[in-house]
Amino acid sequence: MIRNPLTLISLIIIGLLLTCALAAPYIAPQDPSVQELPSRLEGPGIKHWLGTDELGRDLLSRIIFGARISFEVGVSVMAVSLGVGALIGSLAGFYGGILDGFFNLIVINSLLAFPGILLALAFIAFLGPGIGKLVIALSLSGWIGYARLIRGEILKARELDYVQAARALGAPDWRLLIVHIWPNVVAPVIVQAAIGLAAAILSEATLSFLGLGVPPPIPSWGGMLNDGRGHIFDAPHLVVFPALSVMLVILAFNFLGDALRDHMDPRLRRELF
Repeated sequence: MIRNPLTLISLIIIGLLLTCALAAPYIAPQDPSVQELPSRLEGPGIKHWLGTDELGRDLLSRIIFGARISFEVGVSVMAVSLGVGALIGSLAGFYGGILDGFFNLIVINSLLAFPGILLALAFIAFLGPGIGKLVIALSLSGWIGYARLIRGEILKARELDYVQAARALGAPDWRLLIVHIWPNVVAPVIVQAAIGLAAAILSEATLSFLGLGVPPPIPSWGGMLNDGRGHIFDAPHLVVFPALSVMLVILAFNFLGDALRDHMDPRLRRELF
């Protein structure tokens, strides 16, 4: 039984949103693209539980389908960033020397000189919007955090006695990395992945709000916020419900990341189960 209430709440929220993402066509009450102009800007009611937008589309259905886009982009960005960051961080931390100096001092510091959102904006503005391009744009700087974390953990782990003993016995580099070093790196990487997933979802919503993310008419929480900002006073539900969706998923993944950190770190461990 989960005893930490924040962990339980975050798991429930993530579970509900994940269910919406996976089963959106089956649980959405209406087609999110069907327009009913006579019902435009209706408030929450029996027929439309969360109201309708400026084209008469059901807001609840669009939020449910928007969860699919958020998770698709978030998981894709996290996977690409983690893969690139794990490769570069592992090589830099394990071999050190010139390779470490090149990646850590030149590549990473050069990219850190520019805010990640600006790199993504420039990439999308140059190539145009699209889900695939959005994933690449957000991954341009997303891998840096994973690379620096993994590099630092490997620098510590490679000096441990049992790793040095395995090296002295002639273990190849790949075995040292995978069998002896990476088990010490997995725990903080999992925590970073949970927090990074939340950051990727927030970045997707930000770019979609600016009109450079998921192209319409695909439902996106950020795009819905952009569509509803002109009706914030006469139809506030257009902004409130998508904003709550973004806020809940970000809070849930951040709480989950904190809980995983506390559980996996013996110095911070507290009862979760």
